Amino acid sequence: MNMEQFEGAELHLHITGSISAALVPWWIHLLRQVQPGLTVNVSVTRSAARFVAVRSLRHLANGQVWTDSWDEAGLPPEVNSGESGNSECFIIFPATLDTLMRLSQGRADSPALLMLQVTTRPIVIADTLPGSNEIVESNLRNLRLRSNIGFAPRVTGVRASDRSTAEVGFNLPGAITLANEMVEKGRPRE
Repeated sequence: MNMEQFEGAELHLHITGSISAALVPWWIHLLRQVQPGLTVNVSVTRSAARFVAVRSLRHLANGQVWTDSWDEAGLPPEVNSGESGNSECFIIFPATLDTLMRLSQGRADSPALLMLQVTTRPIVIADTLPGSNEIVESNLRNLRLRSNIGFAPRVTGVRASDRSTAEVGFNLPGAITLANEMVEKGRPRE
């Protein structure tokens, strides 16, 4: 598989609760194989932990790995300032409908949502939306108003429920390409 390298030194993956979360360990493994020097920090929602073991992510990622809960013993203190280690961008991978609606509403009721609400760093959304309607589209338009948010390019995927095809943003290579563009735009010119 041909995948562009992230041009920074550190990034953060926020994993939310979708069946697609079960595929994230493979993507982290590939990302670290393609770019061994990259530090990958990871946060995992409680609903995502139903699909992927946090313990396995701790072995695969080489940065901070924590559960998105105020009770998490290993919660990094810098989340309150919109940071995760020295991550230069955040990728929500996969981004569920619930997470996107909460982010759009400005909610900060979990450590990761607080971090994402207050960060000025780029946020790339790799969505796995089950469908759409006027309310969903309104909230997505609201997210697009934020200058630091972008959506990964859509690809054809296969639904777990009935194996039909659908257009989704669950596309790490596309998310990395967009992250590079967004980080570059935010860097001062030399």
